[in-house]
Amino acid sequence: MLIRTGYLLLLTFTITLFTPAQAVAATIRTLEITHSKGSYHVTFDVLLAAEPEKAWALLSDYQQWSRLSDNLKETQLLERFPDGRQRVRARFRSCVLIFCKTIRQVKDVTTHPKGDLLSVMVPEQGDFTSGWERWRILAEHGQTRVHYTAEIVPGFRLPPLIGPSILKAKLRRTLIETAKKLEALAAP
Repeated sequence: MLIRTGYLLLLTFTITLFTPAQAVAATIRTLEITHSKGSYHVTFDVLLAAEPEKAWALLSDYQQWSRLSDNLKETQLLERFPDGRQRVRARFRSCVLIFCKTIRQVKDVTTHPKGDLLSVMVPEQGDFTSGWERWRILAEHGQTRVHYTAEIVPGFRLPPLIGPSILKAKLRRTLIETAKKLEALAAP
């Protein structure tokens, strides 16, 4: 049984590694995902043929997030804080071959009027030990620049040798998918 599972994971890793990234009309300037000691660091910078105001409206409204990712199955507002933060729960469904997992993420989301959105994971309520994300939306030469940075520490177990590569590939595909959908939804 262990040999079969190991073989399936190796096959999945090989397929993921050699499958070309999804084509996107957006101009990806940077897409880097690194892993060190259980922590994933993400930098994604993309230029979209989109209106900044529309892109901001989609990213800053948790009820719209499911339009940006096929993996996102549910979002729910849990609490509003006096300082303007919103505590949001998101449920993702992710599959690799026949192995599927529902991932829970609870985060405090703060929006800033100049196009910044910051979210900080609430570890005791989700499947992450810690983490944060920052989205920055900027107008640039008649287009929209989206700059995303994050540091996430999953609280769920990954296979030690190939797990980080699989998660990095999944994050990469999710970011490209999100950029593509954001561009389509926020097009002028």
